Amino acid sequence: MNIFRCPSCLKKGFNEFCPDCRKSLFNGRKISPVLSFSRPDYNRRKLEKAGRISISGVQSKHSLALTGAGLELVEKGGEYILKPIPPGEFENLDAMPANEHVTMQMARQVFGLNTAQCALVFFSRDSAPAYLTKRFDVFPDGTRRLQEDFAQIAQVSEESHGKNYKYDFSYEKIAALLKKHISSYAVEVEKFFRLVLFNYLTHNGDAHLKNFSVYRDQGMNTYLLAPAYDLLNTRLHLPFETPLALDLFESGYETESYKANGYFAYDDFFEFGARLGIPPKRVERFIAGTAGRGKEINELLARSFLDDSLQTK
Repeated sequence: MNIFRCPSCLKKGFNEFCPDCRKSLFNGRKISPVLSFSRPDYNRRKLEKAGRISISGVQSKHSLALTGAGLELVEKGGEYILKPIPPGEFENLDAMPANEHVTMQMARQVFGLNTAQCALVFFSRDSAPAYLTKRFDVFPDGTRRLQEDFAQIAQVSEESHGKNYKYDFSYEKIAALLKKHISSYAVEVEKFFRLVLFNYLTHNGDAHLKNFSVYRDQGMNTYLLAPAYDLLNTRLHLPFETPLALDLFESGYETESYKANGYFAYDDFFEFGARLGIPPKRVERFIAGTAGRGKEINELLARSFLDDSLQTK
């Protein structure tokens, strides 16, 4: 299989993982981007785990571990999460792994956000793509880092708050929880602000409560905002998807700009930053640093595994 770019960072001139990505993803080991198992093998394992033969019961993710033989499917103790093309009726589902991969690379390479390490890999036999992410909550010795998502921190669940519990919230309220629980709030809230802005600009309409987490940094003995994960342009698959998963502001607040235009713009994110306690000059800098990145984005998209029509979208 010829891919002609690193399937992690998308650097040209490679038909495998480049040395830097081998180091960050696989501790320097030379791992093939083609998995040792096929999609039928994967689906069979999912069916076995589900306990009954049911198409709807086949989940779209599984744990992988790095063993002597390479990346292998495991039931527990995995260091990686594999997300193949999901089943369903949404649009362009075959492109979902490539969509998530390039959006994550965009966040890291163009906007300098802290993200989970990720790559595209390919099933044997049919070369179908799957999204691979390295778990940042697992240490090399197999022990796990203490981590909580914001649904846990907010103490909301489907049982207590209904099926829409992940979305009945606001980004301003998440920031309030950050302030309550994290001593280095002034630093971490700026990361959070930039991530929310990125999600808006890339139309990630599924950045809900469970897609933001904090983890305990053992060296600093404090909690920090976890690296970003599950970033993708959801409008490629749901054309009428909302631009943000949650309300930007608490209590239904709207700026005059939003009332006039019906969409978020500079004034909204400036006000959002102010409400989070970020100094105005830094908010201005973050917004200015986000604008005008079209050339870099287009260059990265051109090296991605999305086809031309989806790159344009």
